[in-house]
Amino acid sequence: MARRGRKSIAGERRAQILDAFRACAVRSGLEKASLREVAEEAGLPVSNLHHFFKNRDEMVSELEKRIIGGIIEDLDVELRDERDPQRRFRQTVEFLFSPRAQKLEDGSLYYDFWSLAHRSARLRRTLQKQIRDQRERFVDELLEAEGFGAISRAELTEIANIMLALVEGTFYILDMDGENVSPKRMARITARFLELFAEEKMRERNTEE
Repeated sequence: MARRGRKSIAGERRAQILDAFRACAVRSGLEKASLREVAEEAGLPVSNLHHFFKNRDEMVSELEKRIIGGIIEDLDVELRDERDPQRRFRQTVEFLFSPRAQKLEDGSLYYDFWSLAHRSARLRRTLQKQIRDQRERFVDELLEAEGFGAISRAELTEIANIMLALVEGTFYILDMDGENVSPKRMARITARFLELFAEEKMRERNTEE
């Protein structure tokens, strides 16, 4: 029981520090958020940060996992009670374009992560894994959706890449010029585009047969 208690407290402290790190990074920028500032935000001595995280690089990597990796976890919750493949596909697209998946306050951190990944091998590996996990998760949903069976997995992977780029681009424009973009409309257009692409592939396959 004592071990579980210590592990629980450690998890709470790590979460507390990451919450503080995120707040400081949003306010000051990822690279300018100092350990002292994070400690003050968390209400902890600086030495506690070193106790729960080996170094700043680990903190950045864990924060990235929480912000970007959490999207997949939230999607799983969103789809938990839905069994119909076509509705799951639609819900997946709608969710990825929603504020629940893409929070504007975290927008600048995405670009900070990307910039820092060019100098941190650890963060680069973490980002690569998150991108690949998101892409594979979307491909899996497409494979289950009605009408997408005529599309090869390689093509679905490219479609997933386009999807991720559209999502990121939409929220970049929303942040910079929000009056001229609607994530909801982008979600509807994207879903319809994918459905039309699948229909075209099905017609091509039927013609070949």
